[in-house]
Amino acid sequence: MYKIVLHKRVIKFISSRNPEDKKRIKEKFELLQLNPYPSNNHLDLKKMKESIGFRLRVGNYRFIFDVEDEDLIIYMEKGDNRGDIY
Repeated sequence: MYKIVLHKRVIKFISSRNPEDKKRIKEKFELLQLNPYPSNNHLDLKKMKESIGFRLRVGNYRFIFDVEDEDLIIYMEKGDNRGDIY
């Protein structure tokens, strides 16, 4: 199982969400820990075209992350509303 490491701006973004959204984000992160690649049918994941990393969609929120396979770590770099993250 992968470990998720959150950047402080992602922590700040999640902490400002309402309890229902926090719960939904937590559930998606738990699924992401099992398989952080687009082959995961339970998540809306895409490989980023222009940059390194992947995009996770949780409702109207988007999270940008990178995977370190040797250490089984997912670095959650950005999290924001759909129109503000790209």
